[in-house]
Parts: sequence; structure tokens; C-alpha cells
Amino acid sequence: MRQFLLFQVIHSGLMKKFWNKKKIMLATGFALLVAMPLLIISEKRLPMQADGPLNPYPEPKDIAASYIQKASENYFYHEFSQAAENYHKAIAIYEERKDVHHVATTYNSLADLYVWAHEPEEAEKHYLIAARYHAKIPDLLGQADSIKELADLHMKLEHFKEAEKWYTESLDLLKNGKANRVLGSIHEGMGHMHWKANRIPKAIDSFTHARDTFATLHYNLGVEHMTHVLNRLNKLPNTGNTLRGSPAPENYAIHLHPTSIPP
Repeated sequence: MRQFLLFQVIHSGLMKKFWNKKKIMLATGFALLVAMPLLIISEKRLPMQADGPLNPYPEPKDIAASYIQKASENYFYHEFSQAAENYHKAIAIYEERKDVHHVATTYNSLADLYVWAHEPEEAEKHYLIAARYHAKIPDLLGQADSIKELADLHMKLEHFKEAEKWYTESLDLLKNGKANRVLGSIHEGMGHMHWKANRIPKAIDSFTHARDTFATLHYNLGVEHMTHVLNRLNKLPNTGNTLRGSPAPENYAIHLHPTSIPP
């Protein structure tokens, strides 16, 4: 009997708590139901705004830089003629300022544009103009890089004789200097050229030079990529050659020559 009475008391208490919670939930739901139309009516609707420009950065204050930014936007939309026009406007301003460095780099950008526009003749013309302006400063790295880009263009078009000519010229500009990324890229480009021309032993030699140059600079990504390419080439049958040297060690502490070690 006592147990039954105890059960009744506990059950009654639990039921009261349940009904109290239920009443609170019902009251809250009713309040939201009443308030919702009022919230919708009183909401202040913001005016629709037109989409802003694709480029999130503000327009540069410098007029030449502004033309270059517009050219980049034109390039994104494949508006190549408008992009070229804006690059030329920037070049005219830089020439008036006698800012040879920016003239050279803008001509290089213009040449890149013509590559993407599938106009190789115009691309070659403007890479050579860029190289000439780099030579006026003088900026050997910039000059070698512009010529290397021209060599890359011919390599991709499988004009191997022309490509080798320009790679060799760009390489000659840097042969007495320190190791640098441009030098590594030249060797890499020559490696791709020899590979496409099925000159595998020469490709291995060029890629190995590229790997060693990147290793000198502690450019790990370049070293790993070149090592992967070399491993692929060395597995090809009848290469007539093996990898010159072993794969780069973990610390990539390989040096071409004491004079090539960067400070």
C-alpha cells in the first residue's frame, strides 16, 4: 500500500512538470505565431545593389597601373584586343616617365597575352622588345627570362630548332652568374624540348641541371618535381643514359659551383 501511494505521488509530480513544460512551449509558440506577421511588416527592406566589379581591389591611383589592371580584367574575359590596347596605354605612360623597367615588364605581359590569344608572331615580337628593354637597364635576369619565354613558345609549337636557339641564348646570358630560378627554368624548358623531340639522354641531362639549380636555391618543390621527372625518364627503355648523379638528398644541399651559391 505504501509503495502504491509513493508511486502515485511520484507520478503526479512528474505529470505536473510535464504539463508545465508543455504549457511553456505552447505559450512560446503562440507568441511567435502572433509576432511573426508584425516582424515581417516592420522589416526594413534594403535596396537591391548592382553587382560590383569582378576585381575586388580598388582602382589604383596611378594611371598606368590602372590601365594594367583594366588589361588584366580584359584578359580574364578573353577581351584580348581591349587588353592589348590598355597595355599599350600603360607602356606609353611608362615611356614618357622613362621608366624602362616597367616598359620591359609590360611588354612581357603583352607578349604573354598574345600567347593566350594564339598569335605566336605577335608574341615573339613583343618578347624580343621586352628583352631589348631589359638589356637597356641592364637587367640580365629579366632579359634572359623574356628570351626563355620565347623559347618556351617555340618548344610548345614543336619548333625545336628555334626553341634551342633561344634557350641557348638565354642560358649564355646567365652562364657566369649565380644560381637563380630563371636559370633553373631554362634548364627545365630545355629538358621538355629534348623530351618532346625524343632526345631522352639530353632531356635527362637538362632536367638534372634544373634539379641541381633548384637544390642550390633550396627550392624544394622544384627539386621534387625534377626528381619525379628524372625517375620517369630513367625508366624508359633504350635511353642510352642513366641519371647523372643520385636523387637529391633530403636537405637538398647540392651546389653547382662555389661561385653559384647565393649569399
